[in-house]
Amino acid sequence: MEPLSRQLTNNTSVATKSFDDEDLCTSGCKPRLSIPIKVAGRDKSPGLQWHKEYDAETKLQPRVLMIDHVHNEVEGPEEGHRKVVAQEIHDIATLKSVYKDGRDKSATLRVFHVQNCTWATRFLIHKFRIKDNDDIVGLQEFSDWLLQKKPKRRAGKPLLVGKSWKTTADPWRGVTKCSFGLDYMKRYACTDAETEDRDKDQESCVSGLMGYDDNDNPVHRYNVYSQRLSVYVQYAAPDLQTPGPDFISPYQGLEHGSRPLEELYDNGSTIIIFDNSETRSIYDSLIPARGEWESRWRRLPFYLSNDYKEEDEQMALDCMKIITQDIFKALATCWDQLLDVSWEHVSILEEKIYEQPADESRAPELWSNLAHWLKYEKLMFYHIDIVNEMRKYLVEIDGDLSDEGLWLKESPEDFERLSNLIQEDLVKRTNNLSELMYKSVGIRDSRQSLQLGTSMWRLSWITFVFLPLTFIVGFFGMNVDTFSGSPSIKWYFIIAVPFMIIVFVSWYLLKHWLTRHRQSPHQRGIYEALYADLHNRRPELWSRAGPRNYVQPKDRVSKIKWWLMVHWMSPKRLLPARPPGGQILDNEPVGGYNRLKRYLVRKWTPEIELIGGPSPDPEMGLALVDNGAIGNGQMAGLGLEGDNVVARPELRLHASEEADVVLAAGVEGGRNSGVLVEEQMGGGKEREGMGLQLRVPDSGGKR
Repeated sequence: MEPLSRQLTNNTSVATKSFDDEDLCTSGCKPRLSIPIKVAGRDKSPGLQWHKEYDAETKLQPRVLMIDHVHNEVEGPEEGHRKVVAQEIHDIATLKSVYKDGRDKSATLRVFHVQNCTWATRFLIHKFRIKDNDDIVGLQEFSDWLLQKKPKRRAGKPLLVGKSWKTTADPWRGVTKCSFGLDYMKRYACTDAETEDRDKDQESCVSGLMGYDDNDNPVHRYNVYSQRLSVYVQYAAPDLQTPGPDFISPYQGLEHGSRPLEELYDNGSTIIIFDNSETRSIYDSLIPARGEWESRWRRLPFYLSNDYKEEDEQMALDCMKIITQDIFKALATCWDQLLDVSWEHVSILEEKIYEQPADESRAPELWSNLAHWLKYEKLMFYHIDIVNEMRKYLVEIDGDLSDEGLWLKESPEDFERLSNLIQEDLVKRTNNLSELMYKSVGIRDSRQSLQLGTSMWRLSWITFVFLPLTFIVGFFGMNVDTFSGSPSIKWYFIIAVPFMIIVFVSWYLLKHWLTRHRQSPHQRGIYEALYADLHNRRPELWSRAGPRNYVQPKDRVSKIKWWLMVHWMSPKRLLPARPPGGQILDNEPVGGYNRLKRYLVRKWTPEIELIGGPSPDPEMGLALVDNGAIGNGQMAGLGLEGDNVVARPELRLHASEEADVVLAAGVEGGRNSGVLVEEQMGGGKEREGMGLQLRVPDSGGKR
């Protein structure tokens, strides 16, 4: 059965990551199959061409992808053509040249994907005036977050957090903006060469996870590292009203000659994604370079309908909704991959503990894993809070509250599902392993305590047996007048041997008396099963309640054996009354002497010869009844009819058999039925035995 995390659910939202990607297939763990590929009615993006390929060295260089969605040009009655311009930037000079003459006014939406690029981060912070101490338009705290690429550390371990910044308006620039930043965890396979180099620096390492190698052996296969993602969203709102004269513009004195604010800052609709990876590779960030997400954004306007015409602002808003949704879908996909390998890690831990559940040496490993899952939970709470807050802030960004609920509408279900997976697949399973281990350790300690108690009990009996000898030795060693003549050594044996015999007899009687009064449910079950087995072998000798008291052995050897068997297997001696509900009796094991008696009883039962001929066959009971060896001839009380009615000698039944054993004759054309065991059923009594079932009417308690 697949884990809960791998099962398809109706509430699972859609995703955009293709599961046919090579890096997922070689990671050693299949991704969850609970996320379809198709998204919002759009097919998978076509494989777009890129100008150059990245090799092992160039993929470690910083990269900035800029995508411009150019507005729809309309000339006369004909509709214009939508246009998307994408450019990969690898140096600061090229990035500055983009703003040489200010922002192109035809670009209704601009998307920046900044990967491991410090110089681009600093330039964009200045170009969008993110680092500003002004209380109205500033985002000073967000700029400090951007400049810190890795999570903070506490007690030598990364402290994973997340934060969002509410929507603010800048009427002097005519923009509204909001942002968020979060830490997330990404797993890396230890077989990668990049991971081997990364193991030297454990600054961002959160944990290590077990996995199966190519030979299905559990090994340390994955390392989990923390990475940081930040997103800045800006919307062009030129209709914003400038505050009154009481508010001083924060841009006074910033103009360079005759250059307006449009040339100093980028005031158009923009989304900037600051994405950093632990390996410095552009393929290991949350949104990998040239992957499915970037290819979709390059073709995004062409997926939309053609109903916008000149409403380019509305098309920009719709593209912004899709891109922000895709960012959180990429985050959900990263969570899915992490939970997959974590589920495999817990499965390996389960196999180890189930093999030796009482091995308390694995307790530190369980505690460590539980601490990691609690980190997962805490980080998931941060991500859920960011989703809920950004849904509120993004609605306010365009000033139109009519689209409330359309921003990030699929993300709450995604992260609620992931939160449940952490609980069900990781936390609860680890807690169950802890409970199993502690219960197994408790059972082991209890067993050892019982063994120790048994050893002390035996030691006490040994002391009890040899204490009289010690007393006699001490008595003869006293310096008194009685022993002044140094009597012969024979007096020691004359006194010690009878005294020891008396002690052993007393010990034997006392021990068996205690044993008889301390019968356990376990011992009762042994003898009940023994009676049932003997009854199946020789029903004319045994009933399910014990030996029958009317058996007449044929020869002297059979009589001796039967007398011993009756003496050993008497129900009164072996089957005490059942304990009341909830009462626990002492669990005294059945000793070797009792096992020997049971062995002899099983061996002798087929050898007992009865009057009428020796036969271990159950049909022998019928012959005995027909020959008159057993039976009481009371057929009239049973309401039975038969052609051959023979008077039988009266039986002296055991008290335990009076309500269980009846004899009948004249069944099936004069054939006697043998021994019948009755059971209460309906309004009468149903009697069965030797393959026959008889319906006997009630007789008021008389036979």
